[in-house]
Amino acid sequence: MSEKDRLKLYETAISKWGIEAQVFMVMEETGEMLNALAKANRGRVTSEEIITELADVSIMMEQMASYFGWDEFTKEKQRKLERLGGRLR
Repeated sequence: MSEKDRLKLYETAISKWGIEAQVFMVMEETGEMLNALAKANRGRVTSEEIITELADVSIMMEQMASYFGWDEFTKEKQRKLERLGGRLR
């Protein structure tokens, strides 16, 4: 799916369910991811389960970025990636 199509999908989801519901969904999905990672530390989940939770969180993060400012988000993400690269040199 193209970036344009994803952004339209996120806009539609927010329009349908509202930003408050989607913010709560971010919290729910993040909690599920944290729980899966904690279980992974104890060998109680598969990598497939972790990937599923990471995908859910990634989708919700992009949805929030699309609402609050996609261009600003992508610029800030790039800035932070460059900073990380500089720290690793």
